[in-house]
Amino acid sequence: MHKIDLLPPIVRGQKVTFQWNVEPQTKLYKQAQFTIQFPSFVDLTKVPKRLWWDLLIMCLHPHWLLLRPCEIHLPLRLGNSVKQFWLQMLQNGADTLDFYGPPKNIAPLGITIVDGNLEVPYAAVVGSGYGTAFSGGKDSLLQAALLFELTERPLLVATTSPMPPLADHTTARRRWVFESIQKRRDPVFVESVSDFRNAWDNSFAGELGFRVAVNELTDTFLYTACLLAAGAALGFTHLFVASETELQETTLIDGKIVQHSHFMYSAATQRALAHLFAPYCLSFGSLTWPLHTMQVQQLLWRRYPDLCDLQYSCWRVGESEETCSQCEQCLRIATTALEMGADPQRMGVDLRKLAKFANTWEPTTSRFSSYCLPQDDAADLLGARVIQAIRNTSLVHVGRIVARRRNGKFALFSALKTVWRFYRLSRRFRRSPKPPRMGVREGFSDWLDEDLRDAVMAIYKSYFPVEPRHEHRSTYERSFALTKRAVSPLN
Repeated sequence: MHKIDLLPPIVRGQKVTFQWNVEPQTKLYKQAQFTIQFPSFVDLTKVPKRLWWDLLIMCLHPHWLLLRPCEIHLPLRLGNSVKQFWLQMLQNGADTLDFYGPPKNIAPLGITIVDGNLEVPYAAVVGSGYGTAFSGGKDSLLQAALLFELTERPLLVATTSPMPPLADHTTARRRWVFESIQKRRDPVFVESVSDFRNAWDNSFAGELGFRVAVNELTDTFLYTACLLAAGAALGFTHLFVASETELQETTLIDGKIVQHSHFMYSAATQRALAHLFAPYCLSFGSLTWPLHTMQVQQLLWRRYPDLCDLQYSCWRVGESEETCSQCEQCLRIATTALEMGADPQRMGVDLRKLAKFANTWEPTTSRFSSYCLPQDDAADLLGARVIQAIRNTSLVHVGRIVARRRNGKFALFSALKTVWRFYRLSRRFRRSPKPPRMGVREGFSDWLDEDLRDAVMAIYKSYFPVEPRHEHRSTYERSFALTKRAVSPLN
């Protein structure tokens, strides 16, 4: 049994410090605290004091699933309704996580929350602006582009939180993306800096037998916390974190609703958190729920050609690279661009290196359990769509863009070699079945911000066919049920 004591958040100037104690000690944490630093123009005194507590619990609560059984103690008086909210959020997480790990846990949740007597009241945030978490990835870049088009001077909140040995938060390419988005548009740009992703041992969940790393349970909550704090300080009250259709896939196993393993930013999770933040007059959600991941990039490159080259999607990137060009993520974003007749080298992809990797790529998903889990099904479908993009790519187009980027007597030879590799790749998958047509999921539009819904859906429908509600009704209803369970105590 772990006992976890949450300590009051400390706000000094532009920095907030979150601390906790764990007994007995656990290998999960390298340090039992983390900080978030904001730039000088973000006045943290305007952030409601109670909101800091909500952000602390939001960031830490997925860790409690790894430390079960545990008791959580805090001096703040949460009240029974908020305690029940968090316990149901944890139960939703456990129902999913336990199917992506060791033999499923059929015992009770094993988490108890004990609150104290400290009264910290809610306070409303005054404002009406729009903002999004921003990393430069295709999802956040599309949300930023939509907000530039549909609103006045939106807020973009980037979170820099390195997690060695990964270099994705420290590359020159990422810095260039942040500078360029401010030159090409006029956002209110906030870069927050945190050591949270370095506070834990990222392999801890894997060592327990789970198919996820610790950051896959936690990262998005950190980005959400930075967004909400900056929004509250600056008066931006309509806030978004991108979450596409694949993340909403669920299945029913033994009476439990099992989500994608990245449920930390599923619509069910985000919409439940929106109810928690409602007393602050903060609206929280996503603009990309109705879109498939490849549609996100297709729309970005078709509608916003002056921004699409800022896409920064590779988390395996080396310190001195723009992308690694040797992973499935790079293959997906490159082939999506190639299929559209675009040049993926604009976002730093090395097509020669990618073509070499692609011929070793196997799209099949290794099954870790006897169940058809949402993560595996989503991976299978994405693999099939990458194959379709490869088959639809013009080899002449590949040759032209490779040759255009190289000068000298070896340019033609290099281009022909890359084209030959893409030809072999296409031939290898020539008999692969076509994946289902991607359509904008009409039902998910119900969850969009009321003020932007019609305009956003009009844009989506002008580029893509619509998937009628009845085709995704079961997914919609299961997501709705997860949210309803969590928020019913609050209601």
